[in-house]
Amino acid sequence: MPRPTHDTSTILDAAGRILGAEGLAKVTMAAVIREAGVPSGSLYYRFPDRPALLAALWNRAIESYHRDAYPLFEGDPVEAAAALAAYTVRWCEAEPAHAHVLLAGRSRFDADAWPDAARQAEAAESVRWNQSIRGLTRRLRAETSVPITEILLVVVDLPYGAVRRYLGGDTPIPADLAEVVAGIVRTSLR
Repeated sequence: MPRPTHDTSTILDAAGRILGAEGLAKVTMAAVIREAGVPSGSLYYRFPDRPALLAALWNRAIESYHRDAYPLFEGDPVEAAAALAAYTVRWCEAEPAHAHVLLAGRSRFDADAWPDAARQAEAAESVRWNQSIRGLTRRLRAETSVPITEILLVVVDLPYGAVRRYLGGDTPIPADLAEVVAGIVRTSLR
């Protein structure tokens, strides 16, 4: 009789569900084994310890968010900022487990204990993302004269703040929230 296979996505999905429902502290190896319905060997084969699991969970969420966001940085900076804000809301609605990971914040994921390869991958992606955000911020500052602190508040913090109340309360994100947030970004930057 063939042995069932349990892929990495099944395990990480289970960890994301636990995080969203119960918080990061409850994402333990035993809890993930139960939630995913996998043998312990399947989990430990892929992730030798909790830091390795948390690193994979974080890096997968970041990759999911960034993948379709990078093209949005092009073009008119105000429209790029509005598009990025709307995308953030829509992505959080479509990917709530990943959104919970990002909303928890990297500092809570014990990154100092991650395997070297995971830390290096995260660091490289952080450099790329930060360069994109800085580039957009410089373009917005040059075009609008809006202070950098306000740009970051509106472009980066507002979309997360808008979805946090819904994700935290297991309430559906309103269908019009992405456009409302994009409109606020445009108004603030024009």
